[in-house]
Amino acid sequence: MIRQSLPGIIFLGYVQKDRLQRQIMQKSLAGLPVGIFTDITPINFIGTPQCESQNDYDNNGRIEQTTLTFVTCDSIPTHEHLAFVITDANRQSYIIGQRERPYPIIKIKKNTGTPGGDTNAKTVEVTLYAHRSLVPCKR
Repeated sequence: MIRQSLPGIIFLGYVQKDRLQRQIMQKSLAGLPVGIFTDITPINFIGTPQCESQNDYDNNGRIEQTTLTFVTCDSIPTHEHLAFVITDANRQSYIIGQRERPYPIIKIKKNTGTPGGDTNAKTVEVTLYAHRSLVPCKR
């Protein structure tokens, strides 16, 4: 098992899958650069988002699981298939998701907060299982 945790996320956004290049995962596996040539809808986050990628052995092959967790008050269109773009503190960008299947699984947990001042926010968890789920990209 190989684990990677990004050193601090400074940008977070999403893109509709139809606006992405085709075969992003295969291009990355072949060592080709991946670019995002469309507008990215930024997500305002609260606190520090977490992104962790884990590479495991699975059925005579390797599978990578990437989990992105963040807290936001923004509305995320979960009725569409989305890809998430993040930029870490080292100014390296990554995309989680692609135009083709498999798509990221998006879970949203809502919290009403308390009258004493806790935030009324949503905790979003994005998970993707693929041969390469955390793809370096240029934006």
